[in-house]
Amino acid sequence: MIAAADKTPRAYSPSKDNLRNLLLIRGIALLGQTAVLAYVLLVSRTTQSLLGVTLSLCVLAAITAASLWRTTRPWPVADREFLAQLLVDVIGWTALMYFTGGANNPFISYYIVPVVIAAAVLPWRYTWLVALASMLAYSLLLYVYQPFPLFTPHSAMGHGDGANVHILGMWFNFLFSVGLITYFVVRMAAILRREEEEAARRREARLQNDQIMAVASLAAGTAHQLGTPLSAMTVLVEEMRHAQQQDSALQADCELLQSQLEQCKQTLSELSRTAEFTSVQETRKLPVEDFARQTLQRWAVRRPGTNYRFECAANSPIIETDTTLSQAIENLLNNAADSGSPELAMSVNWDANQVHIAIRDWGPGVAPELIENLGKPMLHAHRSGLGIGLMLSQATVERYGGTIELRNMPDGGVLAAVSLPITVAGTQGSS
Repeated sequence: MIAAADKTPRAYSPSKDNLRNLLLIRGIALLGQTAVLAYVLLVSRTTQSLLGVTLSLCVLAAITAASLWRTTRPWPVADREFLAQLLVDVIGWTALMYFTGGANNPFISYYIVPVVIAAAVLPWRYTWLVALASMLAYSLLLYVYQPFPLFTPHSAMGHGDGANVHILGMWFNFLFSVGLITYFVVRMAAILRREEEEAARRREARLQNDQIMAVASLAAGTAHQLGTPLSAMTVLVEEMRHAQQQDSALQADCELLQSQLEQCKQTLSELSRTAEFTSVQETRKLPVEDFARQTLQRWAVRRPGTNYRFECAANSPIIETDTTLSQAIENLLNNAADSGSPELAMSVNWDANQVHIAIRDWGPGVAPELIENLGKPMLHAHRSGLGIGLMLSQATVERYGGTIELRNMPDGGVLAAVSLPITVAGTQGSS
């Protein structure tokens, strides 16, 4: 599940590569300030007022070196760590600007860099935090700073009105730029993220449709190919029944075989009809209780000896169904039965908009990665019965506007919950 605290789509996420790039930018900025410091030493031949800026450069360089070492460690880069690095930039740059003329220093515009990086990489709330920190630092440096000979040569006499207007204009331009960048870059990053996610969904949908069509073609061909051997087996079983009329046990076995063969022929017939007609032509409206009960009973005939129970309240609503939807439910029942569970349970309930069909088993459960990748084109089964059938069930239920959810239960087993839209509110009672 995605945390509700931050639902804003993002173009990128913090990573070691992003952190290395940030440290590289910081290193370049520090080299620029070191060059300024060297120029002042060369021109003025004095170290007066340079202690603070030298210490600030050394501390920032040490933090940068430690951060570079950190990028060699296997720990992932989290949002908060990346935010902390950006705030280090803001605080460290504020110290450098304080000792080198404050807002008079032309390098004051570097504050825009952490804002742009935050807007591209971090969630919006962190981006605004970096932006507010940068604006506050810039505003304080208008009035709180130590004069620096290179950038404030007339500090002893005070600033003229023209200089003050120019510095205030730079400050206003910075605030305006930060606001625009923070707002619009976050929006553009969100748009890029949505476009990437939509393109990925389309690719997955195409791949899933290709796989489903391949399975459907194979199933239709298999249905026709199995018709002849099933007919032959039906004739042979009938002859065995007549030849062994005195053996009651063999007669019972033959009757069971014959009923199973009839079920196979009926299934193949339904499969052939499904391949020949569109889902719109085959769709019918049915109370959800009748649909679920009939599907369960039809499945139970094919899985003799399986213990199951069914629960549904009276006055069940009506849903739209077809053969493929029944098969989707049967696939989930097969998965539950294949888990080795001693018993299965199917329950039906509903709310104002949807019906919920829950299939519960008490088997060993399923791997978490299968639950996370439910509905994706490629599923690697970790339990017998899971895989292509589950993918087809998901595709079928989604075609009806529904969803499938798998959950490992605390007391063991799996709950498969199918949600489908209601067509007509409850009109029939429980049978």
